[in-house]
Amino acid sequence: MVSVKIGNDFVGDKNPCFISFEPGATYSNFDDAKKMLNSVAISGAHAVKFQTFLPGDSDKIMGKNDIMVEFSDTDGKKQELVINALKRRELSKSDWKNLIELSKSNGLNFITAPYFPETVDFLENNNVDAIKVSKGDVNNVILIDKIAKTQLPIIIDAREKLEDIDKAIKICKENNNEKIIIMHCPSGYPSTDAGIHLNSIQFLIQHYDYPIAFSDHSPNDIMNYAAVGLGAKMLEKTITTDKTISQVEHLMSLELSELKIFVENIKKISTALGNPEILYSSRVEESSRRSLVSKKRIFKNNIISLEDLEFKRPGDAGISCSDGFKIIGKKSLKDIPKGEFLQWNQFE
Repeated sequence: MVSVKIGNDFVGDKNPCFISFEPGATYSNFDDAKKMLNSVAISGAHAVKFQTFLPGDSDKIMGKNDIMVEFSDTDGKKQELVINALKRRELSKSDWKNLIELSKSNGLNFITAPYFPETVDFLENNNVDAIKVSKGDVNNVILIDKIAKTQLPIIIDAREKLEDIDKAIKICKENNNEKIIIMHCPSGYPSTDAGIHLNSIQFLIQHYDYPIAFSDHSPNDIMNYAAVGLGAKMLEKTITTDKTISQVEHLMSLELSELKIFVENIKKISTALGNPEILYSSRVEESSRRSLVSKKRIFKNNIISLEDLEFKRPGDAGISCSDGFKIIGKKSLKDIPKGEFLQWNQFE
């Protein structure tokens, strides 16, 4: 698997899992976004991720304003207009510049999803670290071509069918941009357990020679730990100031007080995954092994049989138990007392 550099960090290969927190549809103004960004910086995560909407972009992106999105809150299933959820994310160019600069000053990578070619230009000029192609634009060949030309790392949402993902990858490669990350993103706000399809991570790992990421749309954090265990090299998790807010994405998000322990847990799992090649070497101490011992007195010229042998610790006090079959049939050169650790010079 290749690795992709985002800022000064790497995604893939043997690098620790890259963690990105997203204030998705969960902020309503610059102050909310800034507060969440500062919490991400304190948490120890690698990146903050937004969707960049400039004033008026919601009206440009929506051809019909009556489209609804279904979500759950603490009282059950609800609906809201998509355009309202989008308008909450609109910030001025000045606000976006300030957020990008704030992320840099806090050592955070800034990742975002643009929806228009001119937004791509704006983000490139302001030195964002990576761009995500959102679920609705994986088949948007014009926008993907524009993004690929920036030579920035590209995160592709893998909710679209494979042929469209492959087409998006082909466009990137035609632009000599193979800094590609494929992200498994379950559907739903929140997604159901059965709708997460964690085994897709393994499928994508086998199908592509790019780092595979996981975007978590489930409440709490447990699915992220499973995703890392299955091989995800990057995580994207939405965050909120209050998960009880009755709007899309809040219930499935982590609150700011939960971010630091989330990062610590992911780091522990990344470390614990270790190196599978450890199986080629022994991790057993000699004090835990056993050596061959005379079970009874063995007389000179006796032919050794199983009945003459037992095993005692440590494993380096005489003939190792690993040579147990080799001593069978050997002739003793001297009398050997009961309970003595056997040595090769005692046998013919």
